[in-house]
Amino acid sequence: MSTDWTLAKGDIVLITFPFTDLSGQKVRPALVIGQPDSDDILLAFITSRLNTNNPELELLLEPSNPEFLASGLKVASLIRLSKVATLDRMLVRRRLGSIGPETQQSVDHALLLQRHL
Repeated sequence: MSTDWTLAKGDIVLITFPFTDLSGQKVRPALVIGQPDSDDILLAFITSRLNTNNPELELLLEPSNPEFLASGLKVASLIRLSKVATLDRMLVRRRLGSIGPETQQSVDHALLLQRHL
């Protein structure tokens, strides 16, 4: 895949994401959580399965949130900051949207918390 667009921290992208056991892969949304200055980007997994095992590191994005529409997501989703990967930007299929400033602040806080666990 060619990425003819610029990616930034806070963007939500559709990307080919590997399974944790590397047995396969699936195209799914992910949040860019690191400044993409190279060919690699740091991403957090996004899922529509709303059951959470780690509420401090999993942020809910709901349609009732005023920032939801800009995300490009279609349904309520969890941003799983406990499930992070560095992947080649060539795996990005397309940009869906981005999170707003309040959600970005929550993401930054959760990532800071994760570093201290």
